[in-house]
Amino acid sequence: MRTRLGQNFLVDKNIAKKIVKSADISVSDTVIEIGPGYGILTEELLQKSKKIIAVEIDKKLAEELIEKYRNQKKIKLVNTDFLKYNPPKKLKLKFVANLPYYISSAIIEKILHLNNWDTAVFMIQKEVANRLKSPPNSSDYGVLTIACQVYCEVEKMFNVPGTCFQPKPLVTSTVVKLKRLKNPLIKKNEEKNFFRIVKSAFLHRRKTILNSLSLELKIDKKILEEKILQAGISPLCRAETISIDGFVKLAKVLS
Repeated sequence: MRTRLGQNFLVDKNIAKKIVKSADISVSDTVIEIGPGYGILTEELLQKSKKIIAVEIDKKLAEELIEKYRNQKKIKLVNTDFLKYNPPKKLKLKFVANLPYYISSAIIEKILHLNNWDTAVFMIQKEVANRLKSPPNSSDYGVLTIACQVYCEVEKMFNVPGTCFQPKPLVTSTVVKLKRLKNPLIKKNEEKNFFRIVKSAFLHRRKTILNSLSLELKIDKKILEEKILQAGISPLCRAETISIDGFVKLAKVLS
């Protein structure tokens, strides 16, 4: 087993079955599998879905999978980096993957901004899973937390020990399920302003929300203080104490 591109390959078929079961896949579903590797999840997905689009960055692995499934019409292999791939926009999608640890956050951020999916089940590092589900007033609470919870219901499904992989990772993995909200907490035309404010707030975690936003947004402090109070937030609190609803209100008054 090769370890190129930071991938630890799942080898436990029972875990593969549990992951696919968690995605609630039906025979009408099109599933995008990110980083199929040697195809252990692919085998399970083939039994449940209508179609699989498997996106594999490793050329050698992609060639092996293309050969393996050359007579299988339900699967399409794409040899590219998922972060550069444009998923089909006219199909309703589900995502399933054992994500490489080093780009799991980037991949999750990418799919959050897509509109045509309803479920994503990812195996990620336990610490990242904690960030996705974290409440305010926690050191894990941050931009990724807010991004996920603005668009999705986040559920931690189960942990996966290192013994289920080859090579064995030094960390525990967790399977998470993201269910896209029918009505996200922010509208499409509000996204840019909302995330500009959230990212600015967390750039200086030790500073008050007033000082942090003042530094990044270049707004007069007195005006900014009035706006923060208008959103029902104390100007002296820190970003990690502000609820998602609080950030939504703050983005509206600063729009």
